Amino acid sequence: MSRATSADRHVRAVGGARLWRFGVAVALALLTLGRVAVADETDFAALIRDAGARYPEESARLAVGDAFLRFESSPLDTEVKAADPTRYRDLEVRWLALAGAMKSGAPAGDVRVQAAALADLLDLVARPGLAASPSSLFVDALLIIVREGFEALLILTALAAYLTKIGRDEKRVLLYAGGGAAVLASLTLAAVAGRIVPLGGAAREVLEGVTMLLAVVVLFTASYWLISKSEAQRWQAFVRSRLDGALGSGHARSLVLLAFLVVFREGFETVLFYEALAGRAAGAPLGLSAVASGFALGVVCLVAIGVALFRYGVRIPIRPFFAVTGALLYVLAFKFAGAGVRELQEAGLVSVTPVAIPDPIVLRDWLAVYPFLEPLLAQAALLVALVVGAVYTLLARSGVRLERAQAARP
Repeated sequence: MSRATSADRHVRAVGGARLWRFGVAVALALLTLGRVAVADETDFAALIRDAGARYPEESARLAVGDAFLRFESSPLDTEVKAADPTRYRDLEVRWLALAGAMKSGAPAGDVRVQAAALADLLDLVARPGLAASPSSLFVDALLIIVREGFEALLILTALAAYLTKIGRDEKRVLLYAGGGAAVLASLTLAAVAGRIVPLGGAAREVLEGVTMLLAVVVLFTASYWLISKSEAQRWQAFVRSRLDGALGSGHARSLVLLAFLVVFREGFETVLFYEALAGRAAGAPLGLSAVASGFALGVVCLVAIGVALFRYGVRIPIRPFFAVTGALLYVLAFKFAGAGVRELQEAGLVSVTPVAIPDPIVLRDWLAVYPFLEPLLAQAALLVALVVGAVYTLLARSGVRLERAQAARP
């Protein structure tokens, strides 16, 4: 038995090493194709100032929307997003707020103040920085993969620990298959975007928004299921029903889909970040080596974090493990709901209605809470679903306890 186990582990290790080498080769091949693109020299700040001065003409509102889509299709968009995500989100919020204010017919004075503030921010992000050094490229490459991959890692690790807890380690290959397919899809899509199939501006926002909203459905369903199974008796009954067979095909498809969505959600954009970083590194001594080294160390850090989380997770008792994991998935579903609707707003598919609420950066960065009515409504719907699900679960548990108490009476 031990020999077979050892042989299986050896085969898996060799296969994993080959897959890793193949993945690195594909990534390098795709990223070194190089985009045939001309740098966008558009002065976006000047466009916004001009639109603010021409308001309330209809052409001013159209100019703001057009400038936003042109910005998102420009190299500057990816560079700012990769270098400073917090400032980039501030830029997005200000741009959407300006468009919403113009559409709602806000006073000209207020619109011009907003336009001036946005233009000043655009001037700031458009300033050429210092020449890229190997150390700065290394740090940027390290932070990008850790920052973009951490959320997906949390979800995949929690699901892997869940499979171990129900004695279905062999089904973890479903997570790897979904995640691997998402990585390959991200690399392929990033390679063809702008070369074979135009995928900039609105098209990219639609893709990201739809992916996030699909992930919301899967994440919320999984979170409710996990929390509902956190009671020991319910969990034991579930385990007994599954021990004699593998996971059902429906559960298997859900695992693959969830792994694919959470990885693809970040994967495509991450590839674009590294492409922009590689462009910066091309003119710096040892620049590409610094990017590759930072990326490699970032992957090692993610693997180490994932292993630590997995080993800790499988030791946690069933009830707190499922409660915490379910809460984590719900928080991510809440975040994806706000961010997904905001992406569709940026694509022009959903209207923008500014609301007067506090807009702290921490809420924006960690929970995707934005001062716009439409994403807030999506997140409010999730809160209502949470309350309804919690009430239903509590009533169901109370009914089970009542039946047991009645059955125990002489």
